[in-house]
Amino acid sequence: MNRRMKKKKKHGLESRLRIAEGTINLLIEQNRQLLNLVEKQEQVNSQNVQATNARFDYLEKKVADKISKKSWFNRK
Repeated sequence: MNRRMKKKKKHGLESRLRIAEGTINLLIEQNRQLLNLVEKQEQVNSQNVQATNARFDYLEKKVADKISKKSWFNRK
């Protein structure tokens, strides 16, 4: 193989490696962004669960108080 062909082959390999490296870096960055979105969604979900549980606790307490605090006029 002469020098010119070796040089072209080497240049082609280097070019493909640069393209592959750029693609890998892009995929890593996209993966990082998706991870951040998932973390934010988990935080929102956690806050919603806490708010819902607090609301149900309030309603359960309210219903329990209503049942236990009947007037003595209504008792038979």
